[in-house]
Amino acid sequence: MKLSTLLSISAFALLSLFSLQAFWLYYSYKQHSEKIKETINSIFTQTVEKELDQRFLEFNNILKENLFDSNIRSTSFDIDYSSLENQSVVSQQIDMFQQIMATYNINFNMVIGDSIFRSLFELNHYPFNYQINYIDSVGQIINTSGYEINNGFRTEVLPVINGEKIYAVVDITAPTVFRNMLYILTISILIFFFIIACIIYTMRVFFNQYHLNHLRDNFTHALTHDMRTPLSTIHTVLNQFEKGIINQNPEMYKKFCSIGIEQVINLQNTVNQILTLAYIEKKQLTLNKQALNLPVMIKSLIDEFSIKTDKFVTFHTSYDLKNSIICADSFYMYNVISNLIDNAIKYSNESVEIFIDCTVGEKQAFISVKDNGLGISNNDQLKLFKRFERGAEIKRKRVSGFGIGLNYVQQVVEAHGGTVAVISQEKVGSEFIITLPTLINNKEENIIN
Repeated sequence: MKLSTLLSISAFALLSLFSLQAFWLYYSYKQHSEKIKETINSIFTQTVEKELDQRFLEFNNILKENLFDSNIRSTSFDIDYSSLENQSVVSQQIDMFQQIMATYNINFNMVIGDSIFRSLFELNHYPFNYQINYIDSVGQIINTSGYEINNGFRTEVLPVINGEKIYAVVDITAPTVFRNMLYILTISILIFFFIIACIIYTMRVFFNQYHLNHLRDNFTHALTHDMRTPLSTIHTVLNQFEKGIINQNPEMYKKFCSIGIEQVINLQNTVNQILTLAYIEKKQLTLNKQALNLPVMIKSLIDEFSIKTDKFVTFHTSYDLKNSIICADSFYMYNVISNLIDNAIKYSNESVEIFIDCTVGEKQAFISVKDNGLGISNNDQLKLFKRFERGAEIKRKRVSGFGIGLNYVQQVVEAHGGTVAVISQEKVGSEFIITLPTLINNKEENIIN
């Protein structure tokens, strides 16, 4: 699958996920809002019923106090029965009692109704503002309580007595609805971010795999190209030996032997680096640590590179090691410094200056390899020590290599308990600084062995 196709699919998936999530939240909001409205209607009905219960108690107390009053018996049943024709039996009885209570001025009490309504709201944790309106038979507001609300949810209009009715207007705000559906909202957001995290993780895995495949292809191409040259050279040398053409010319014979041996050594170094990285990755690298004689090692490397390079290279060395001892594996450290010198020569112009400084600090030794080469950009420095990574400038100049040299340097130095850092500026040069642990003085040399 192409990278552009994956990005398009991922973008479409995220957009679809966001749309579905938004639709689901909107649907949940509507459902929850409808549920709140149903609950408010139920609360308002309970309010009217409870207020009526309060009036019944009040009327009952009046009856008990005036049980033998003949005036009560004669006036209590002066009722307009024409208004009761279309009501159920229970409704007729309730309306009859209300009309009877009205003859004793026991009418709907707005204060009690408001108090009951507020207490039921608090019981359900509804912080909504509301307005209760009491209207006559023609719809004119007789009495009101609560806040003045122009727009809001209007409850069912409930009959009270003689055509008079009551209803409430409630201001149902979106933030309050969301607070009441906080549990659902939290789960929804968590699921949403979980799915996004899964998509991002999948994309990262794909990009890593894509990057690894790209690096593998580059490494395979570089390895094939760079190994083909020494193998072809070795084949040519052996072919000349087999034909016996150069056997009669000692000077040519010696030159061809040197070329063949040099190419074999190059192949061995490449294979050793790859094997060393594999051992380090599997934590199977065994170091043979001993006292390291840096001046002798660096002198040997300078002699080696002075002979085999075609460029004009000037080496500058400086040592300030005092009596400290560097405890390291000479084979691996030889390859580490060799890699840094080789890079300094390869990634420079025809005239190369290399400065090698070795100093010691408190329990640490510093090996610096500095050149006047091409330098490394800031972007390339971020991935400089990654395996198979090569700088953009290096690729443009088509300098051969696999992209494992500096990773080898870092892994080997860290296996010794040290660190490696780089200071570089494009078109000025680079400096690689290796830090290794040291022993303090020569008296401890026996401990090394």
